[in-house]
Amino acid sequence: MSYNVRTLGGAGSDLLAQISRQGKRIFIYEDAVKAYGSDNRRLRELLSTLVKRGWLQRIEKGKYLIIPFEAGREREWTEHEFIIGSYLIDPYYIGFRSALNYYGYTEQISRKVYIASTKRKLKSSLIISGVTYQMVKLPERKYFGIKQITIDNYQINISEPEKTIVDCLDQIRYCGGIGEVAKALWYGREDLDFTKLAEYSRRNGNRAASQRLGYLIESLGFRAEKAIKILQSNLSTRYTPLDILSKPKGKHIERWKIIVNLPENELSQWKDQR
Repeated sequence: MSYNVRTLGGAGSDLLAQISRQGKRIFIYEDAVKAYGSDNRRLRELLSTLVKRGWLQRIEKGKYLIIPFEAGREREWTEHEFIIGSYLIDPYYIGFRSALNYYGYTEQISRKVYIASTKRKLKSSLIISGVTYQMVKLPERKYFGIKQITIDNYQINISEPEKTIVDCLDQIRYCGGIGEVAKALWYGREDLDFTKLAEYSRRNGNRAASQRLGYLIESLGFRAEKAIKILQSNLSTRYTPLDILSKPKGKHIERWKIIVNLPENELSQWKDQR
């Protein structure tokens, strides 16, 4: 990556070249200190100048995105949203609708990235380069089922397919509704381990979510006897609506203690599409 020294300045060129040689396109202030050789007022002024001149974008306090020369005169550039998201909070994983989209379990395209963490951020929602990053705080017991993927040489944490489904059933508002979960189960039917799915649901600790999962598995006609047995052992005595985003009125299914509060064709109208 080359830099125009006339507009960037010698110190700025050296700093960005040092960071870029480490393979970093996003960096934190501490990275700049190591590359610059000291932590002082001049470094802070230099970073501020680089932001003003369009060589850096401050994505958050103390976190910067390098804008390469190829960005052109307008200096418009961004990284993959998952890479930016990985810098916003720690620990973290990309989850919910964002993970559904990554795995190809939904066709819905969203300009919102859902990031799960056991920590709470002062601002639960950030907008960076037109993308909204939504933080979802999880209790420690629900922080599991994570894998790593590689995007443009960055290692990114994302929920496993089974944990993604479980999380979506646990907090339906972050996936677009129960219909999207049913669709994800159908689209992912050849990839998903249904026994693992049931075990993750039990471990997650939300009995209502387990009831929804059991009902969906049977309604969609999957042969998953072991998963059904696990889910049946984890039922509540109380009825729960299938879709918490709709009014809790509808047919009561005793086997799963589920209130089917949406038209049944909403769970299967897209089955012939794949």
